[in-house]
Amino acid sequence: MSETESQPAPSQLRRLPWREDGKTAYLSTGEGSSFLTRMADSVEEGMLTTAEVDMARALSVADEMSSCRAELRMAVRFLAHAVADAVEVARLRGERLGVAPEAKETAEFVRRCITP
Repeated sequence: MSETESQPAPSQLRRLPWREDGKTAYLSTGEGSSFLTRMADSVEEGMLTTAEVDMARALSVADEMSSCRAELRMAVRFLAHAVADAVEVARLRGERLGVAPEAKETAEFVRRCITP
C-alpha cells in the first residue's frame, strides 16, 4: 500500500457561500459530511434555484410585448443577480475541485454593477 493510500486525505479549507462579520467564511473540511458542509451545499443549491427562477421571470418580462422600460430594467437586474450567483457557485465548486479561478474579479464586478 502506498503512503497516500494509508493516510486519510488532508483537511482543506472550503470557502463558504456566506460571509461572517463582512469577512469571507471558511470551513475546515475532513472526511465525511458535516452539518455545515450540508448547509453550505444547500445554500449553493438555493442560489442556483433562485437564479433559475429569476431567469424565468426575466424571460417572461422580455417576451411580454407590453413590458415597459422599468420592467425591462428590473428584469436585467434579476438576470445580473442570477448570473452573479451562478458564477459564485461555479467558483466555489471549482475551488473544491482544485480548479484555479482565472477571472476571480468577474463575480465582484457583476455585483458592483448591479448594486444601486
